[in-house]
Amino acid sequence: MDDAEASAHELLGLAEAAQRRTREARRGRFWFPLVLFGALVIAAAPWYHQSQSTSRSCQVGLCPVRIPAGTTHGATVYWTVAVILGYAATLGYYRWRATRVGVASRVWPYLAVGFGLFAAVAVVTLPGDLSIRGMVPLLALVPGLFVLAWLERSLPLATFGALFLAVALISNLYDVENQTPLIGWTPSAEWSLLPNLWLSGFTLLLGGLGFALATVPQRRRRTG
Repeated sequence: MDDAEASAHELLGLAEAAQRRTREARRGRFWFPLVLFGALVIAAAPWYHQSQSTSRSCQVGLCPVRIPAGTTHGATVYWTVAVILGYAATLGYYRWRATRVGVASRVWPYLAVGFGLFAAVAVVTLPGDLSIRGMVPLLALVPGLFVLAWLERSLPLATFGALFLAVALISNLYDVENQTPLIGWTPSAEWSLLPNLWLSGFTLLLGGLGFALATVPQRRRRTG
């Protein structure tokens, strides 16, 4: 092998190593929005408290359609502020990490899709079971996960997005409180919407923590 071939092989090896480091640096960032929005969903609990009069009426059969606590003025304000702050924090995190590791990526499509869908949900009243529990904002988070998976070229995140879609639909269409006695939790009538909310919230939170833990070996390899 002459000097020219050796140099070419060396340059090729350096390019492959750079590409590998870039891929590793790009992985593992999406845990942050999952944990953040999971925490924001869980923290929405006070706005899903139903009044005692409403709950008692439903218990005796005078409430054929549950009043959607998630569509109250307070909940609307909470979701609006939480979503704006959540996407702003996500943008800040991605910019900080790009500066730290020297690898930037597009995050604007994720922010645009997520916030755009939430804005659409805020102005459109959906009929039937998709609106009676006030959990529709959870569905607005789903397309953003698929966009983020595409931007990150992450099949695991896309798979998680499909899982969260199923969970968000359950939160919107089913009374999760029917199953909570299996784990020893029977919420009071005033908090009967809490299991629906927390099912999605803890799914996001635990999924994000799982992805974060999966990046630990990568960080150790880079610093080792």
